[in-house]
Amino acid sequence: MVVRQEKRSTLIVGAGPTGLTAALELARRGDRPRIIDRKDGPTPLSKAVGISSHSLDVLEASGVSGKLLAEGLKVRHAHFHAETRELAIIDFSLLPHRYNFLLSLPQRETERIMAATLATFGVDVEWRTELVGLAQQGEKITVRTSLNGEEQDHRVDTVFGADGAESSVRKSLGIEFEGYTHERRWSITDAEIASWPYEPDAAQAFLHRDGGVGFIIPIGNDRFRAVSNTPDALAHIPGEYHVSQVLRIDNFHIPARQATRYQAAGVFLGGDAAHVHSPLGARGMNLGIEDAACFARRFNDGTLAGYTDERRPVGHRWIRLSEQILSTAQSTNGFVQTFRNLVMSTIGAIPILQRPLLERVAGLKE
Repeated sequence: MVVRQEKRSTLIVGAGPTGLTAALELARRGDRPRIIDRKDGPTPLSKAVGISSHSLDVLEASGVSGKLLAEGLKVRHAHFHAETRELAIIDFSLLPHRYNFLLSLPQRETERIMAATLATFGVDVEWRTELVGLAQQGEKITVRTSLNGEEQDHRVDTVFGADGAESSVRKSLGIEFEGYTHERRWSITDAEIASWPYEPDAAQAFLHRDGGVGFIIPIGNDRFRAVSNTPDALAHIPGEYHVSQVLRIDNFHIPARQATRYQAAGVFLGGDAAHVHSPLGARGMNLGIEDAACFARRFNDGTLAGYTDERRPVGHRWIRLSEQILSTAQSTNGFVQTFRNLVMSTIGAIPILQRPLLERVAGLKE
């Protein structure tokens, strides 16, 4: 066992978008955080794909946003359908913002760009390094990490846990992760699709009378991400098109959980370690980026005591809203479907009604 005094005062656990944002925001302000992740490198999966206007704002100062924009697709429209009948077109260009679109980029590319940019600040992600212990001891935190089976103890001032829904940081603190997980199994398919019959570079959503839901968004040239509350995601995307190659198939259950608090002494939680919810609304990864930016700002200002009070209400509101959206989207009640479709048609026909919705999805208003 090797024990050493860590010069850097901050340890970030988890090198997904949340942890990388925290590291970037600290590093650009002159701090040198340590960031670890038990994985071998950036995720090989596309995972989250939608980057919001506010996230691009946050990542601009570190130089990340320009690189994301150079590689991502600008999604300006989202089409909503009841069966094959189009209900509404939501127009992101109505956003009062220079980034008036949803940027689509697979998470693996987002993480690659963020990690490479972080390295330019002199901070490298320590891959294959796992947190195996954490204890608050006076004003310092002792953390135990493991690399290739060799454990080391480090003493740091602050820990930011961005290590996902099964967060070791959160569990070490004994903080409850209240909520539930839906029993219905969802599916996800990434595929190359030729002869796409819908608007290029636009998202499509299909709501079916049997409660089936299908969403699809472009993630590259002739590449798409489909998500459905049925076993076959593409089966609920109607139209005449040809699937050239299936790149990924997976399934998942939707959780709705939140940490009872986001901090304990010098340890803080962000992203999926603090809150998880339905992907409807494209806010999951973006909320984590916002958590991390808030943590770094408060760290720099010396106001970390107010972190939970600022971020937990935001997470709570989005869990509640995403549950309402989920329930409405997959309802089999005829009255609910009729009302839902009428509301969507009205919003689609009156652009001024779209703006509040778009500002919330874009992270510009909570």
